[in-house]
This record gives sequence, structure tokens and C-alpha cells, in this order.
Amino acid sequence: DIPDTLEDLLSLPGVGPKMAYLVMNVAWSQAVGICVDVHVHRISARLGWVPSTLKGKKNRTPEDTRQLLENWLPHEEWMDINPLLVGFGQTICSPLRPKCGSCHI
Repeated sequence: DIPDTLEDLLSLPGVGPKMAYLVMNVAWSQAVGICVDVHVHRISARLGWVPSTLKGKKNRTPEDTRQLLENWLPHEEWMDINPLLVGFGQTICSPLRPKCGSCHI
């Protein structure tokens, strides 16, 4: 059985915040937090949605990004933001050679 709470998911070996939030979103349709993977983390910074430094640290963590996004992104958008940015990051806003000319943002 798949645990149905964030706390229970996080107690499983090898399950971190990214996977726990993703499971809560997909398996249980519960938006208890934003799933921040490499695409969400990178693109949020590129778009200026999160600062480039936090508390004097140059490199924020995905958890920092999650908390910052959750502070301003409306709750009803939390489940949709990950698949949108993952697709965008895989097709347009790639880490190397992003297709900025094709971006309408």
C-alpha cells in the first residue's frame, strides 16, 4: 500500500520531499506542497520567481525553492506547476542551449 500522508511517505527509505509531494499530488490528488525537481528549480530561478541567493547562500536548495514558490503561487496552481515546468524545461528551457527564441514568456 502507498502511504496517504506526507509524513508517512517521508518516513520511507529513499523517499525525499520531491517524490513525496509528487505522490501526494498524483496518487492522492492532494496538493499539500509543490513538487520541485531540477526543472522547477532551474526555471523558477531563470524566470526570477525565486531569488538567486537565499540567506547569503548562492545555491538555494530545491526545498528553499519549494517554500518560496508556495509563499506566492496560489494553492490551486500547486499541482499543475510541476508538469507544466517539466515539459517546458524538456522542450524549450533546457539547461544547455535553451531555445529562448521559441519562448513566449
